[in-house]
Amino acid sequence: RVNRRCISVAPSRETAGELLLGKCGMYFVEDNASDTVESSSLQGELEPASFSWTYEEIKEVHKRWWQLRDNAVEIFLTNGRTLLLAFDNTKVRDDVYHNILTNNLPNLLEYGNITALTNLWYTGQITNFEYLTHLNKHAGRSFNDLMQYPVFPFILADYVSETLDLSDPLIYRNLSKPIAVQYKEKEDRYVDTYKYLEEEYRKGAREDDPMPPVQPYHYGSHYSNSGTVLHFLVRMPPFTKMFLAYQDQSFDIPDRTFHSTNTTWRLSSFESMTDVKELIPEFFYLPEFLVNREGFDFGVRQNGERVNHVNLPPWARNDPRLFILIHRQALESDYVSQNICQWIDLVFGYKQKGKASVQAINVFHPATYFGMDVSAVEDPVQRRALETMIKTYGQTPRQLFHTAHVSRPGAKLNIEGELPAAVGLLVQFAFREAREQVKEITYPSPLSWIKGLKWGEYVGSPSAPVPVVCFSQPHGERFGSLQALPTRAICGLSRNFCLLMTYSKEQGVRSMNSTDIQWSAILSWGYADNILRLKSKQSEPPVNFIQSSQQYQVTSCAWVPDSCQLFTGSKCGVVTAYTNRFTSSTPSEIEMETQIHLYGHTEEITSLFVCKPYSILISVSRDGTCIIWDLNRLCYVQSLAGHKSPVTAVSASETSGDIATVCDSAGGGSDLRLWTVNGDLVGHVHCREIICSVAFSNQPEGISINVIAGGLENGIVRLWSTWDLKPVREITFPKSNKPIVSLTFSCDGHHLYTANSDGTVIAWCRKDQQRLKQPMFYSFLSSYAAG
Repeated sequence: RVNRRCISVAPSRETAGELLLGKCGMYFVEDNASDTVESSSLQGELEPASFSWTYEEIKEVHKRWWQLRDNAVEIFLTNGRTLLLAFDNTKVRDDVYHNILTNNLPNLLEYGNITALTNLWYTGQITNFEYLTHLNKHAGRSFNDLMQYPVFPFILADYVSETLDLSDPLIYRNLSKPIAVQYKEKEDRYVDTYKYLEEEYRKGAREDDPMPPVQPYHYGSHYSNSGTVLHFLVRMPPFTKMFLAYQDQSFDIPDRTFHSTNTTWRLSSFESMTDVKELIPEFFYLPEFLVNREGFDFGVRQNGERVNHVNLPPWARNDPRLFILIHRQALESDYVSQNICQWIDLVFGYKQKGKASVQAINVFHPATYFGMDVSAVEDPVQRRALETMIKTYGQTPRQLFHTAHVSRPGAKLNIEGELPAAVGLLVQFAFREAREQVKEITYPSPLSWIKGLKWGEYVGSPSAPVPVVCFSQPHGERFGSLQALPTRAICGLSRNFCLLMTYSKEQGVRSMNSTDIQWSAILSWGYADNILRLKSKQSEPPVNFIQSSQQYQVTSCAWVPDSCQLFTGSKCGVVTAYTNRFTSSTPSEIEMETQIHLYGHTEEITSLFVCKPYSILISVSRDGTCIIWDLNRLCYVQSLAGHKSPVTAVSASETSGDIATVCDSAGGGSDLRLWTVNGDLVGHVHCREIICSVAFSNQPEGISINVIAGGLENGIVRLWSTWDLKPVREITFPKSNKPIVSLTFSCDGHHLYTANSDGTVIAWCRKDQQRLKQPMFYSFLSSYAAG
């Protein structure tokens, strides 16, 4: 229907080709596509440059700037991938943009306005990290374009202490000033630069001047550009390759290579006149970029030290993961929550342009602002010089706010609030006394040398009151699994059941109360005829869905809601991925479209676990293997090796991607291991009792330290910290000592549900929240599929 020339922009390459809009989907076909297939496979390029996607997969469409021209569009897909496409000019782009939106896009988000977003942040419904991420996205920053990579602030000013107190304002940078003028004595030098350039500009161009004077500025460099991003990410492929291409195939001078967080801070904030870098988001979630895993030779610094891993502050105890976790909590501290508005003013707000920017010592080279029109420059040499500047200098984000940004109020108020005056004085005294006693109980800090870390609000959190039972129900049949839904309900499923669901459009920003179920069904297996059956209406019998062969007898299933993918594990060790779609005639009818076999195990698959936010599937087999697969590319990623016996329980965190595995220990009891999403072992702990099931708490990172909950054979739930696997709390139920075969936290973290071996389901909540509404509990037991 529509066919336009464009460039597909990715960090490592720009590919020219054509965009086709068809009846059911969109296609990007690179020029001379047939020749490149052979060559790209030789060079080890994983991603083909040509690809297609359906209209159902489109989640967001945004107009974007590319190289300071208003000519691009960025498309976000439901599987988490994004595509940045640049066109010849604004008119062509607008035409394509409108053509995309005229199609039926069932999953398109009505993208919220910024006021609503700010309100979610102001009321504490989203974290500082989430808010900054969304602001970057609204301001046109994209992970696809190194020139407009998302920008995050330097937060801390202390990279030398052994200990840290997150409630001490002195450890933070001054968020009201640009990074380069953190110290008063630097200000005058930049102000002088500006005044000098202002005078030169006033004098105007002279005849013999090869480059006419530009509008005055404080800084000749920028806080974010491709050089900055590659400087920070040089240890991580594929950025290493891009860095080398950028630097004539050699690494930087060792002393200039990113080698120490303290040096980077000192240069940006004080020592260098030209280095005015802010940070990239990776500093708050990706420990891997601080480690030289590939063993690159970055050379030796003048002091004789070899550049290897990044030197971290003493308070991080030389542990990159700990550095990121503490740094993320610093970003969410009360001090930053109350002052980040001033940094937003500088980068996204009213101090970005005009008089306010001059007063704030916040003016950058004119080639970094939108509206710099290259096509108007007639001299080809000058134009090329300008184009190069635009490509390398950095680009100031789009301005989002034109008045001062609101500040977030301080720490949250107590849940109970004050007692009304009408309550008798006696009661008030009694109450006050009881309350003051509670205050004195100090809960253990997760790390003794860091003060002010927040454990979080979930049930079982060490800083929350003791959990109490708020629900108990016998069912007389053992559940296979408990599952928490985003609608706040909890489902208990029989052993051979899997819950299939699709949700209506998820809202643009995480919010608890806005998820509706569009379609749901129970998939059951284990029948003599090897058919997987679907039941979507309670009143109707199950229907045949997929016929599997005797050889591929199904032993477990997992469903990915957004992408309608179903995974089955079989007796012979093969994992099968089915892509399904809804028939257009009736939305309740689902049919299987394609199937792909994944090979990696040699014996029966005992468990499959999907972690949607990180697009991974974990499969576990009798043969002792445990494998991570990529949900988008349907390919093997890596194995979690080192288990002494087969894995008996597995779970992954929705918030951090961490993976917990359990296996039997040689001398009895269980071993619990914690892995990062990239397969590094964080640590392991031996448990004298057998752990029958595991689950992660799911509170936002930065304002909570989540736990791994283990259901033990003796009916106790034990919680371990995800930071260092220290035991945090035990939740005991005096009336039951039966093994806990499954457990899950509700989506808001306020309830913990456990199911034991005789079919009793118990829910726990915090003692101070017994009045809160409980999630609905639905049970689907074996009789459900029979009817």
